Amino acid sequence: MKILHALAFSIALLVAAWVYLSVGNPALGFNPWIGFVAWAAFFAAGGGSAGLGKALPAGIAGILLTAITLAGVQALGGGLVPLVGLVAVLAFVLVAMADIGALSYTPAAFLGAASFFGSGGKIDISIALVALTWVVGLGFGYASESVGKKLARPA
Repeated sequence: MKILHALAFSIALLVAAWVYLSVGNPALGFNPWIGFVAWAAFFAAGGGSAGLGKALPAGIAGILLTAITLAGVQALGGGLVPLVGLVAVLAFVLVAMADIGALSYTPAAFLGAASFFGSGGKIDISIALVALTWVVGLGFGYASESVGKKLARPA
């Protein structure tokens, strides 16, 4: 089987498992689309251990920094002005942290930030659930690549 078809097959199987896990078991608290975003971040970062090493710390940093940003907005009384100002600072930090090797994959940082914003941005257990969903989504990406490579015929 060609590598592309092997990857397509393994991804399809694992997508079914992810949807069952995240949608079929709401008590687990996984957000299906955040898992897919992390999965895509894994492949966009180049896949493999290196892709995992890029997408994991930068994505988690994006999630946590966004939570801190939104806590700051709340502390300042909410509203558009604090939101605009602090999100601008957040964007600066997400880009500037690329100077730190482990946090240098800026797309994952922004995807993590967007995932937290998109989840509702609540400063509660949601922070941990978004981060956990990010990690599990990366795991599904890694697993889908590994299974696909095993199914592919040797070149």
